[in-house]
Amino acid sequence: MRYLLFLGLLTGVILSSCTKDKIPVIDSMVEPICDPEINYDNTMAAIINNSCAISGCHVSGGNAPGVYTSYQGILGNLDNGQVEDEVVVRRNMPFLPGVLTDEEIELFKCWLEAGHPEN
Repeated sequence: MRYLLFLGLLTGVILSSCTKDKIPVIDSMVEPICDPEINYDNTMAAIINNSCAISGCHVSGGNAPGVYTSYQGILGNLDNGQVEDEVVVRRNMPFLPGVLTDEEIELFKCWLEAGHPEN
């Protein structure tokens, strides 16, 4: 009997200590704050040259459309939205070995949203 009384009191204490406070929801989809200095010359050229303008891909004689070894070479696919669609939206470019990190994809997104400035 004491055991049941103890369990009842313990249950009452536990239940009365519970609150209905809600845990704040953290929005993991918060848009990154883009650096206004992101442009082709100081940020994107290195990423593109290491991941897109590589042998067999977006180079002269490569299998992919466009020659991305210069800003002028990639500009047409920037303007028509192909780069955004392939890199940011579908995330299926570049193929191995030049896979982009999440940070590099965010840099692409920021650069494109800024109008893909050259310098």
